Amino acid sequence: MQNIEIKTPLRDFAKIEARLVALGARKIWTARQTDTFFDVPARSGWLKLRESEGRPPEVISYERSTGHAGPRPSHYDVLVVKDPEAWKSLLSRVLPILGIVRKERTLWIYEHTRIHIDRVEGLGDFLELETVVDDIPQEEAHTETKRIVDALDLDPAEFVALPYMELLRRT
Repeated sequence: MQNIEIKTPLRDFAKIEARLVALGARKIWTARQTDTFFDVPARSGWLKLRESEGRPPEVISYERSTGHAGPRPSHYDVLVVKDPEAWKSLLSRVLPILGIVRKERTLWIYEHTRIHIDRVEGLGDFLELETVVDDIPQEEAHTETKRIVDALDLDPAEFVALPYMELLRRT
């Protein structure tokens, strides 16, 4: 699967939420999430086990450029699992645990875009856009992402290229 993604620091929750409402986005849920990252060989992407309040656990692998902050394509796979502790044990036997990211995430949806408002422990507040490409052409996904960036008045100079795990490792 593929999406077009951006991540940016978030300075004003209320202003962004008001702009999301004006845009016509729908607030879906808010939940605590814990992502356990595993150290994959040659850093060919990221592999994590996500545990989220009120949702089934997932094993997620993804690859995207860290050479520029986006909007950029991200390729990912998600596998819903039943027993997160068993998966943690299985994966950590062959892949060391790289680290853990804890956050509170609010999910909004607008057209083909998942909008995440994240409060990340040790990092602060961020906004992520993930425009899903699977059902629309990549050009249309880029256009939708740009429309949302403009509507939310986001500054591309502030976009962040690294996943939360990598940002935490640098603090």
